[in-house]
Amino acid sequence: MILETIVSTINQKREVNFAPFGIKKKSKDVIISPYIPSITLQNLRDNNCAVINYIDDASFYVNCILGKKNFKKKKTQIIDGFFLENSLSYDEVVVKKIIEDSVRPSFICEVVKSVSKKKYDGHNRAKAAIIEACILASRVKLLKKKKILDELNYLSIGVEKTAGNLEKKSWEKIKNFILGKINESK
Repeated sequence: MILETIVSTINQKREVNFAPFGIKKKSKDVIISPYIPSITLQNLRDNNCAVINYIDDASFYVNCILGKKNFKKKKTQIIDGFFLENSLSYDEVVVKKIIEDSVRPSFICEVVKSVSKKKYDGHNRAKAAIIEACILASRVKLLKKKKILDELNYLSIGVEKTAGNLEKKSWEKIKNFILGKINESK
């Protein structure tokens, strides 16, 4: 199963990068498979560690896509990294093996520390739709305009029926971003 998270890594200058990321969990391992090239890929190669942030606030995913990543963060306890202050929980992971691939190498990571911070209040369709729209935004160059517009229309149903104010604002941001990208490239 793929879990949508925010992965935080640091570069050699100790600058933090936050990236929305679908990770896989197998037993006690976390598998991170970043595309070539990417900041997450380079940071994992340079530092061999990451933080997996589990968060239910969809605005973090949107802001990552928009490049607005000035999130409140705190230092991790074991690895050299940072976690999102607003995360529900997080895992500190270290790379134990790399499976090379020409498109998406896989970093097999061991969880060295797990921290639960807040109670999870349950699923919300608007939040899920916003996260799906963020994934769609990352694939605008790969998909046909009609497919993108059809997906946005479908996702908007859940947002319209179930969104709170924060989700409505996040939806407008990501929808406008996607529509802008479509008009640029198509």
